[in-house]
Amino acid sequence: MEFSVFDLTSRPGASPGGPTSAPSSQEGLDRAAYEHVIDQACIADECGLDAYYLTEHHFNPGFHIVPSPHLLVAALSQRTTRIRLGVMCTNLTLHHPVRVAEEIRMLDLLAGGRLEMGFGRGAAAHEQEGYGVDPADAEPLFDHNMALIRDLLTTGQADGYEGGPWKGEKVVLVPAPTQRPLPPLWLAAVADPSLRKAARLRLNLCTAFLDEDDVTRTARTYRDAWQESHPDLPCGRYGTLQQVFVGETERDLRGPADPQLDGWVTAGLSLEEASAKGRLVYGTPDQCVAQLLRMAASGVDMFQGWFQFGILDPEASNRSLKLFCDAVVPGVRAALGLGGAPSPSSP
Repeated sequence: MEFSVFDLTSRPGASPGGPTSAPSSQEGLDRAAYEHVIDQACIADECGLDAYYLTEHHFNPGFHIVPSPHLLVAALSQRTTRIRLGVMCTNLTLHHPVRVAEEIRMLDLLAGGRLEMGFGRGAAAHEQEGYGVDPADAEPLFDHNMALIRDLLTTGQADGYEGGPWKGEKVVLVPAPTQRPLPPLWLAAVADPSLRKAARLRLNLCTAFLDEDDVTRTARTYRDAWQESHPDLPCGRYGTLQQVFVGETERDLRGPADPQLDGWVTAGLSLEEASAKGRLVYGTPDQCVAQLLRMAASGVDMFQGWFQFGILDPEASNRSLKLFCDAVVPGVRAALGLGGAPSPSSP
């Protein structure tokens, strides 16, 4: 089982669709959010986690302030030394596929072969509208772009291509590849057709915010679909994403994270009930170890922890992350008999 950090990179005090701060203070808040990303990536790097992932969203400063996670990955590549760096995910319906392939090559070189790339077709209507993408075109556009990017990364060239609004010829990709034939690739998905698509396309799969039963079901669906499509190939990795808050004692849990996490827990569940169902990882180190061991038993190969959520104080988030690294991860690895960090596969 691998352990990674996911960062949504919201402006401090922001909430989805909520009011934003006054214009005069936005620059400072945005800079602080970027600096906190760098701080958390360095903590994760120094403490031995496997990977750090960023994501892409647009046009909602109350929710997310990173329109180009590729730029932040480039910055993190120069501040970290061993942790793998990734995007979960780049929205392929919004970008020229040749440019995406070029940037992947460049990022992997800057990161010294530590890059992982996740892709999605996007589900936010306002983002598609802002880029002039018809939602009805999203699926075929994703399929074309994904196929072209993979081919370009593998072969380094294309005599010609055509799909959606894109048409071109005489492509020669630079720089030269670092990871060969290409970096590990992921699909971010939760719907059954997309789970099967990830398997069919030989992509690792990452789901998000599922309870324990749904993790078990989606992992089985993905692996069964992989076996049907590629019975002679090792299955890709199954990952999942949840919010995480770790406290040294149960008293430490009361206060810092509760108001933020309550907004994500549905059906009237308490935080303890939600963690028991696998909707989040929450508790003392021993309690979090037990929750993650259940995830491993459900079929999770890679766990993504979202540590900086809502308006949680950054220092409280850092303390939780350090506890996760120092106490939770070693406990899970020891229980699973893992001596060190595993090497990623690259379907």
